[in-house]
Amino acid sequence: MQILERATWCLTAVLLMSPASWAQDRGAGREAALRRAVGGREAMQDRVRAIRLSRPSLNGTLQKLRSQLQQANQEGSGDGDYDNYSIVIPMVTSEDGARTNVGLNNFTRYSVQKGRADPKASVLILLYDPSGNLDRVGFFDVRSNQMLQINDIFRHRGMVPEPGRGTATTGWLLIFSDEPITAWASVILDRADNDPAMELAIADQIFKPAAFVESKGTPWNPLLIKSSVKAGSFKSRLAVVNVGQGTGSLRIKLFDRNGALQKTLPSVDVRANGMFVSDDIRSSVPGTFGQIIIEVDYPNPERIEGEPVIVATSLVESTTGPFAGFFPAFALPQPDTPAIAGIWEGDLTGTITNAEIKVTLHQERDMLYGVLEIVSGAFPTLDREFLIEGEVVNGSIRLEIENFFDAPPSRDALPPFIGFRLFAEEVEGQMMSGDTIYFDEMDRFDKGNFTLERIHDLYDPKESE
Repeated sequence: MQILERATWCLTAVLLMSPASWAQDRGAGREAALRRAVGGREAMQDRVRAIRLSRPSLNGTLQKLRSQLQQANQEGSGDGDYDNYSIVIPMVTSEDGARTNVGLNNFTRYSVQKGRADPKASVLILLYDPSGNLDRVGFFDVRSNQMLQINDIFRHRGMVPEPGRGTATTGWLLIFSDEPITAWASVILDRADNDPAMELAIADQIFKPAAFVESKGTPWNPLLIKSSVKAGSFKSRLAVVNVGQGTGSLRIKLFDRNGALQKTLPSVDVRANGMFVSDDIRSSVPGTFGQIIIEVDYPNPERIEGEPVIVATSLVESTTGPFAGFFPAFALPQPDTPAIAGIWEGDLTGTITNAEIKVTLHQERDMLYGVLEIVSGAFPTLDREFLIEGEVVNGSIRLEIENFFDAPPSRDALPPFIGFRLFAEEVEGQMMSGDTIYFDEMDRFDKGNFTLERIHDLYDPKESE
């Protein structure tokens, strides 16, 4: 009973620490974060339920396939559904004599779901054409530690065409598995089987907080192709896939190597599951190379459930070959994200907190993480150093203790659960200030304030001399 009560209390505390509960009183600057945290989560859950073959509106072939998989599962090992893990390969092609091989790697050594070591992964591959239509479906088994190579994915007998389809020569792959897997594609452009360009799968990341997403673009976070070219015998293809629920309007911006915007291409609408594909994306600015920024908008931003979500990749190739290589898209931070990495020092004030602290803060895009150290003064824990994580949302800063348990007060005692969060509306120069909240399962609660000053870089060359 004590364990149950403890788990219930901890769950309640975590919910209290959720972004939604903290966003309610933050004003207009927090409204977007609140919609993403609450409405976004519900919308994403609906999308996953839909795309993972559970809505009657999906075509009969997928429903039949799901029934067959479930029947095989009941007759076989008794495992669960085939949709715990999801990854995307943004571009596959067989045009102009090209072919695409796909590899699946099962790295699982023990499965909780199947209750055994070295489990076999059941993998479902959906191949969509550029218009967003499901073109082919395949089901494959991958043993633990196996690398299963599917040669020529468009012609492989395991990829069954959908009724009236099966004619796509370019598309993208949505891959589901009941065990964690990785995947890759080898795109071979020439008929002599040379120049394989290696493309790694992208994790779906559908439930990741925005700050932690690595390769997904939204109306708030654009995508970056780090380099592209149209010079000499080299050119760049671009493929953008909308894996979201609603139609998105793409704006593709071409930059030169010095960072100057050269051209914004005409907007193009891409529906859910559809693609934008260009075989020579920089053809309008020949003799140049530089980055590409891809932005996406949608017509009704108040309906977050219709939000487009994009992934992208670029293929640099030589027209005289053999040479080709992929540049996967990189999720950019929001335009108003401040750069705040460094060592910060300052004070906490409150009813039961009155301490000097030091925060070592690392930053990746909108993601923050590091260490919070209680240097001196009163803080209601035995531990004096904590891992922290957080994010930048619309210029606001959120930080919270990541390891939620304090040191036990005695050898036989359980470590008590604690919660502590810092929130700042903005950063002004080298100063950051805001409010704090603390609580624990010993019924201690405190609201307070903090003020921090950035006093040092993370990596000081002078210290290594």
